[in-house]
Amino acid sequence: MNAAILIDGAFLRKKFHAAFKKDIAAENIHKFAQELLVKFNISADSLHRVYFYDCAPCSAKTSTPVTNRAFLFEKTPQYANGIQLLSAIKKLDFFAVREGALQFCGWKLRKSAYNKTPLTDDDFEPELHQKGVDIKIGLDLAWISYNHIAERVVFVTGDSDFIPAIKTARRNGVFVYLATLNHIVKTELSDNCDVCLKEGIKSFNCL
Repeated sequence: MNAAILIDGAFLRKKFHAAFKKDIAAENIHKFAQELLVKFNISADSLHRVYFYDCAPCSAKTSTPVTNRAFLFEKTPQYANGIQLLSAIKKLDFFAVREGALQFCGWKLRKSAYNKTPLTDDDFEPELHQKGVDIKIGLDLAWISYNHIAERVVFVTGDSDFIPAIKTARRNGVFVYLATLNHIVKTELSDNCDVCLKEGIKSFNCL
């Protein structure tokens, strides 16, 4: 039976950084996908494709919150690193990247500066919201199941918003394997999957 892997990119990046205190690289993601197949006892030969869902870095132009100086996200190291990561993932064999948009929604005060005066630009961080990623995941789950692209889907997420899409896939005969990376999730999310793996990212040989 063919299998597809769907990875919520922002979720995986956050879990990896929290565990290993460094940013994830394409090589880590490739190894992680291979480990997923091993842990769910799925043959590598049956892999249809790995779908990685994330946003390209924000390219907005704005001004700093205190000094009102011009601020370009494209000039930041985070922008360059984000572009490099997505480019490297696209070059991996049997990987497809589905991109949403990262929207700048203003500046927010860092927790470390709540009681600080006077404030500086460094006391603020950009508030960024993903747009279009969740709908792409939901549509792909439905597309895979309705068109019989794969009989098994390995889904890496901790977001319960995907429950309706998971239910649709299962009603269409797809076996859904969930990897929550030890994230605390709603019981309804794990209950609506065929197999739920709760091991943390450190249990995967992805370094």
